[in-house]
Amino acid sequence: MALFRAMRSSRHSHTGRIVALFAAMLVCAIVFPGKAEAITLIPPSLELGLIPGQESQTSIKLFNEESTAVELYTESRNFTATGETGLPLFDFESEQIGLSTWITVEEGPIVLQPGGRYEVPVSILPPANADPGGHYAAIFFSTTPPTEGQVRISSKVGTLILATVQGDISESGLIQELATRGGSKLHTRLPITFVTRFKNTGNVHLKPAGTITVKNLFGKTTATLDFNTGKGATLPTTTRLYETLWEHTAVNATEGSFWTQFWQEYANERNNLAFGRYTAEQRLTAGATNQVQGLATVSFWVLPWRVVLVWSLVGIIILFVLILLIKRYNTWLIRRNQVKG
Repeated sequence: MALFRAMRSSRHSHTGRIVALFAAMLVCAIVFPGKAEAITLIPPSLELGLIPGQESQTSIKLFNEESTAVELYTESRNFTATGETGLPLFDFESEQIGLSTWITVEEGPIVLQPGGRYEVPVSILPPANADPGGHYAAIFFSTTPPTEGQVRISSKVGTLILATVQGDISESGLIQELATRGGSKLHTRLPITFVTRFKNTGNVHLKPAGTITVKNLFGKTTATLDFNTGKGATLPTTTRLYETLWEHTAVNATEGSFWTQFWQEYANERNNLAFGRYTAEQRLTAGATNQVQGLATVSFWVLPWRVVLVWSLVGIIILFVLILLIKRYNTWLIRRNQVKG
C-alpha cells in the first residue's frame, strides 16, 4: 500500500509540477485522509504496444476494501523522470499533449460501494502521425474532480501507462558508472552498496537486468548479485541510478560509550567479514532482444581493522603465554636434570 498526496495549484502558481512518490514507480492502493476508505487498484502499471491510428483497449480494476461508499474521479497526465531516482514527475498545469490526450476513460463520479469492485475501461487511440517510441502517462483516481483554476489538495492513486508506439524504434544505452556508494575505495565491512548509473540513449524505456560478480584478490568469485530485481525502468534520454546490495547479515546499530560502540562494531565486522582487495564486474542487458549490453568494473578494499586489531592482540597474548610456558618448561627440565646429576 502506497500513499501520496498531490496538490493542484492555481493557474498563476510559479510551477504546477510535483513529484509523486511511488514505491518502485508503482502505486496500488490509497487510504483517503480523514475517511475509512481504502481503495486497491490493479494493475499499478501497464506496458502497451500501440500502432498509430489504431485504438487499443485495456482496463483498470478498482476495489473498495472498506465499509463506506466512495466516489472517484479520473484524470490523465503525462509524466517524465526526475533526477536519477526514476520517480515520475507530473505536470498538472501545462496544456496536455501526447499520450494523456490519447486516453479515453470514464470521468466519474465512479461510485464504489463497500466491498465493491469496478472495472474501468480504458481506450487509447494514438494519431496516425504519432511519434514512434516511448510515451508515458498516468491515469489518476481521486476523491475530488480535476477542477481547474482552484487551489486543491487531494489524494490520488494512479496506474502508470508505459506505451511504445510502433515505428522507428531505437533501443540503446550504456553504463555511465559503476561505483560503491559515496565513491569510497576503502571499507571496513559489508554491506557494500554498488551504484550503477545507466543512461538510456534510445527512444523507448529500458529495464536493464544482469549480475554483479564480486571476485577477491585471487580471482575467486566471492558473490554473484542480481541487478535491478525490482525491474525499474529507465525512460528515454535519461540516466537512472540503481543500487545493488552485497551483504552477509543485517548490521546492528551502535550506541553507548566509545568502548561499547567499538565492540558492537567489532561484532558487525565479524558477522559481515570480508578482507582484502575485491573487484566487482557488472554485466547487463536490456531491450526486446537483449541487444543493449553493458560491462563495467570497480575495485575496492575491505579492511576490518577492529577484527584485525582484536585478533592480533589475542594472537600476541597467546604467543606470549606459549613463550612463557615454554620457558617455564625448559627451566623445569634443567632443574630436574641437575637433581638427577
